[in-house]
Amino acid sequence: MSKKKILFIVSDFYHNGAQREMYEFDSALNKDKFELTILSLVELNTRLDLRDYFYEKHLCLGTKILLLKDFIKKNKKGLVPKILNKILRNSLNLKVRDNNIRNLITLFDNYDKVIFMGEYVYQSLSNSIPVDYFKEIFIFIMCSRFQSESYRNFEKNKQFVFMGGFDNIRQIEYEFEGFSNYKYEFMPLCLTVTNEYNKWQFNERCKTKKIGIFTRLHKDKPLDPFLYAYQVLLSQDYNIELHIFGVGNYKYAEYDRYINNLDLNGKVHFRGHQSDMKITILEEKLDLVWFQGYNNLPAGFAALEVCLTGTPQIFWDFFIGENKQINRLDVVYPHYKDLLAFVEASKKVLYDNKVADLLSDKQFHDVFNNRDIFKNIENIEKILLE
Repeated sequence: MSKKKILFIVSDFYHNGAQREMYEFDSALNKDKFELTILSLVELNTRLDLRDYFYEKHLCLGTKILLLKDFIKKNKKGLVPKILNKILRNSLNLKVRDNNIRNLITLFDNYDKVIFMGEYVYQSLSNSIPVDYFKEIFIFIMCSRFQSESYRNFEKNKQFVFMGGFDNIRQIEYEFEGFSNYKYEFMPLCLTVTNEYNKWQFNERCKTKKIGIFTRLHKDKPLDPFLYAYQVLLSQDYNIELHIFGVGNYKYAEYDRYINNLDLNGKVHFRGHQSDMKITILEEKLDLVWFQGYNNLPAGFAALEVCLTGTPQIFWDFFIGENKQINRLDVVYPHYKDLLAFVEASKKVLYDNKVADLLSDKQFHDVFNNRDIFKNIENIEKILLE
């Protein structure tokens, strides 16, 4: 049987969640069945603060990599092109656009399926794709509705096949409200699991407790509930440190507004990007991790990595709809919308070893047993073979 040729389109190769998911797929897909190519929208070496972390990793797997710049040209900028376009009634820009469309379609025609790794990836290319080219548009969902409706700002009557981790019909209908013609395939965040790092232990001797947050510092990654909770804990005279790990500048992300307003200057430790967060967690001896959540689901690969160390986590729920398990500590991934309940739950995990050990054990085994990419990859292979 000949291999299916699949083109995955990604935004870039940075060390972020969408790129991590692409790498996990590339690692686990059966290469006897599939020949993979990855097309990146962003050129290599474009940001000093973010290296192309997954680029070499994909090459090591034997995956072919293409760059969009080799297929799509940008309109020339400057005074002379602007004057010429005005004289020629925009014909130069139209010619560039038409050539881009032809080049992109010629590329797509070489593949059995084209997969967009993120709705924003599809959106950025949609103007260069003829309206009737795809019978079905395959998109892995990378954002939740609360982050921005602009991610949904495209024609909602087309035939979409959305793939993501939303696991109940009410949530799926909420996320894709307004779309008239779509299918949905369940695929939770998965990774290569290991018990090598499951070494977390409750720390009874250390007087100072350490809470960690792992996130990319960006306005789309809100931290305000955690900063409020930290302020409450300090006001109650608990000896606690908050360490925030992740790439980015907290001022550009506008976290400094909350830090200043809550009198937290010098009390929040921004630690920067970590090359291996599992090692960081164990070396730092974190007692608890706070993380963004979404309707009882951890909202990112970092949370799964935390689980593999056994470090207990609790979550702030950014889901707007109804959550029937909200503000409860007796579930696998406790989610909260009540600030004081979140603070009380944090104290229980920090200071009650039975509560902390139970949560640690539940979260580790859930990821180890249910989020193994090699056990779940058949969900994707089935779609790619159709």
